This record gives sequence, structure tokens and C-alpha cells, in this order.
Amino acid sequence: MILAVSGYKGAGKTTFIEELLPLLEGYDVIVIKDTHGDIDVKGKDTYRYGEAGAYACAIISDNETAIFFKERASIEKISAMFNADIVLLEGFKDSPYKKIWLGDGEGKDVIMKNPSVEEAYNYIVKEVEKEKVLEKLPRIDCGECGHETCNEMADAIVKGEASIGDCKVLKRKGISIKVDGKAVHVNEFVGNMVESVVRGMLSSLKGGEGAGAGEIEIKVSRGNNF
Repeated sequence: MILAVSGYKGAGKTTFIEELLPLLEGYDVIVIKDTHGDIDVKGKDTYRYGEAGAYACAIISDNETAIFFKERASIEKISAMFNADIVLLEGFKDSPYKKIWLGDGEGKDVIMKNPSVEEAYNYIVKEVEKEKVLEKLPRIDCGECGHETCNEMADAIVKGEASIGDCKVLKRKGISIKVDGKAVHVNEFVGNMVESVVRGMLSSLKGGEGAGAGEIEIKVSRGNNF
């Protein structure tokens, strides 16, 4: 999850994150701080490499590693470099991410204002656990489990009111279809029909003799237009 701790200067954002981090000890957390001006020091080797045309420069010591990109990298780009459970942003008050707002004033997309560290911790843990559950669910919002959406189902699982085993789609054996990475809901009748056609067709091809019972994976890539 990505969550910003925002507010105006002097609101205590750094201290809040500093006190929050030990509570999140069981999770992989990265913190990204918003600032202004140059970070690298003019005249240093890394700065000179960047001035000479390097896209990024890194410096490694016995205990630390620093990477300087010669551009303002996006939150998504930085997050993609790590397999973190939680990305905490310090600042970024005008960003589109959900925010914990500290101090006076107002911001957009604020989900909590001046909470205690414990309240923030409880919210984060709930959301992270829900994200982990959602990764296991098909996310097709079929409603067969009795919940309107997979998000509602994940909420119920985190609260202990449901389990992954209640998902009818995951329990169903047979065919699964994704279009551009997004799962498409297929009812049992259509699924059985498509599976029978595919298995029968492939079984008649050389090398496809095991298609009658084995697992099949087909990927159709978008062709080039000439």
C-alpha cells in the first residue's frame, strides 16, 4: 500500500513516521520524503557524472547505498524497485494518494486527521492484510460468494467473517481467462464448453496428446499492424 503522511511544515510528520516504523516491524516498509532543490552535492563525483550525462549515479559505502536519478522519479517507479508491503510518503500533500493529515489545514484524499500513532498503525495493518487477501482473489466481482465485490469479500475475510474458501471461483476447477491481465468471469456452463473445445482441438495436434487431462496455458499476444 502507498500512504502519505502530510501536513504543513512543523506538523510533526517526521516524528510521526519515526514512531510508526517500529510498530510495523513485521512488514517491509520504505519511506519516500518530498523535498525541494538538489539532493546531490555539487562538485561531488556523483554530481559530476550526472552533469556529464549519466541517467543515474550510485555510491556505496560499508553501511549505506545512495542512488541519484537525474530526474524527479515517480512514486510508482521508486516503489517498483522494492518488493515492499508499505510505502510511506512524507509530505506529498498535493498527491493523489490516501493521506494521514497532521496539524492544521486541510488536504485532499485525507482518510485520517491527527490520529494517534496506534490508530494509524491499526488502519495500515488492516489495509495491508486486505491487499494481501485481494491478491489471492480473482477480482472479477462476480458476487457468487454473497458479496457484491471482491473488495467487500476481502474486508470480510480480514474481519474473520469469511474465508478464502468461500470464493466459488477459486473452488471451481476448469478454465480461467484473463484479458490484458484482468480475470474474466466465466460461468460453469461456458467454462466447461470452452475447456472441452480447447482440449479436444489440442489433443489432435502433434505434441498435444496430453491436453486431454493436463494443464494448458495459452497466451494470445497482440499482433503488429502493418
